[in-house]
Amino acid sequence: MPPPYRNPHWNTFAGIPYALAGPVGFAPAQWVATHKLANVPAGAIPLPTTQICRTTVRAICRNPANPVLFGYVCAMAWGAQGAGLGGAGHVVKAWANHAQIIPKLTALRRGNMTRCQAYNLFCGCGRVCGLGPAYFTKLLYFFSPTPDFYIMDQWTAKSVDLLTGNWVVRMAGNAVANYNKCGNYKAYCEEIDHIAGQLGGGITGEQVEEMLMSKGGYNPWQWRSHVRNNWPIHKPVGRYKKRSVHASYPYIPMICF
Repeated sequence: MPPPYRNPHWNTFAGIPYALAGPVGFAPAQWVATHKLANVPAGAIPLPTTQICRTTVRAICRNPANPVLFGYVCAMAWGAQGAGLGGAGHVVKAWANHAQIIPKLTALRRGNMTRCQAYNLFCGCGRVCGLGPAYFTKLLYFFSPTPDFYIMDQWTAKSVDLLTGNWVVRMAGNAVANYNKCGNYKAYCEEIDHIAGQLGGGITGEQVEEMLMSKGGYNPWQWRSHVRNNWPIHKPVGRYKKRSVHASYPYIPMICF
């Protein structure tokens, strides 16, 4: 039986081999200086002065010798927070609430959480001004003990919605909507796990997420170009559907600090 994903999107995606994206975003030291962030704690290593790759960011965030806020700035610099229109304001707003972020990242690093529980740390009464799903799911990925709390940014979300033909992730224009619930995130992660199984060959969900994110810039990679060109005409139509093809997700109450 063929996989329940839409063509030509599936055939295009499945035909692209996995490749490491390498260092991206901003150098953390430069990012901190650009946004004039004060009181960044010292880490076990100096704040990197060059771009870093996702493996390095995850190692920094998972290392208990590094304060969680040291890992936070590395993750946000890697993700180029503030690069978009009006984005610098989000950087400053989020950092102004860094005291609120510390216990969340500490809990993520400690582990023993479900995907829904992790997502809900940043929702509802736990929401941090300036941190939407595209950025706080980066923190879920980099700080969690296992690398299967996947990043849900506009490119990975659009990719899953294109492949399934469903609003697995709700979008607000080109951005991941703030009103996505933990169920959306759980369904999204389960779709990535299922795609990994469909691809086979030892491909992991973590690698699938990186493939879906692809790489942009002046010379975008093949999958990023495909999403850019096809999203306006092939995005799901109609109203949001609560269930995706493979995932079922119960309501999980949000946790407040």
